[in-house]
Amino acid sequence: MRNKILVLGGAGFIGANVTHRLVHQGYDVRVFTRSSRSVQNLAPILSKIELQYGDYMDEVALRKAMIDVDCVIHLISTTLPGTSSNVGTYDIFSNVIPTLRILENCLNNNIKQLIYASSGGTIYGDSRELIHEDHVLDPKSMYGLSKKNIESYLNYYANNSNLNIQILRLSNPYGPYQNPYGAQGIIATAFRSILNNTPIQILGDGNVIRDYIYIDDVVDAFTIAMKQLKSNTINISSSKGRSVLNVLADIEQISGKKIIKEFLPARTGDVLQNVLDNRKANEQYHWTPKTSFIDGLAPTWNWVEKEISGTK
Repeated sequence: MRNKILVLGGAGFIGANVTHRLVHQGYDVRVFTRSSRSVQNLAPILSKIELQYGDYMDEVALRKAMIDVDCVIHLISTTLPGTSSNVGTYDIFSNVIPTLRILENCLNNNIKQLIYASSGGTIYGDSRELIHEDHVLDPKSMYGLSKKNIESYLNYYANNSNLNIQILRLSNPYGPYQNPYGAQGIIATAFRSILNNTPIQILGDGNVIRDYIYIDDVVDAFTIAMKQLKSNTINISSSKGRSVLNVLADIEQISGKKIIKEFLPARTGDVLQNVLDNRKANEQYHWTPKTSFIDGLAPTWNWVEKEISGTK
């Protein structure tokens, strides 16, 4: 019998890419998502998956989604680094508590494995050096703090139950299915600005350094995580830093068009430099990114161009 995989948030950017791959590999997939436009990301495979609509904070809907599955891939976050509330109670009620319910449902339903998408880009805070998994966790935003709190509960369950938990600390994924109208993802947003001939807003002086990883490489890591037998926490990254201005210059080169830039004051809670060390992923997952930053831009540009033209 094929393993049944539940993808929480399976119609979003990372989720759609993971879901497409799992279907291609022959898994039995159930997607839990809110009813939204993002479900169109799954259009080519809708007949091959089980789709369950529901709100992440709805305890009954979540419990129903977790019946008769072998592995849960948890990709849902109700907030983003730039939009996370300064009132911690919202993050607790909308992210931490639902994750605790997921953990309890895993045990109650004898689910074997939980894979969680954490945020390497926010959970560590600032560092001028490559960030290893043992680096101190020093989040600068409520979003990063909620990820840190969730990881603490995940590690407790990993150490005190038979649940196999893989925590993937992602750097900054980019690629097809990333919403060009969203509040996160400078690459898709920059392509949208080019196509609409509108300015892209840059917070600060553009010298913030991030670690960008192409989505296909991220999905590779999730499929490898599914085969692990022992709980683990792993950075998934390129281990290469790029400033915002360098990213925009590369995008101008790929698109052949100039980007209109609008500089705004830096945002409180933003991390200035964050590049993750991926050696543990290479050693323990035998994973390494295959797609260079430049090579990942072309398919991203093609996808955003189709997405924008389809909404006009």
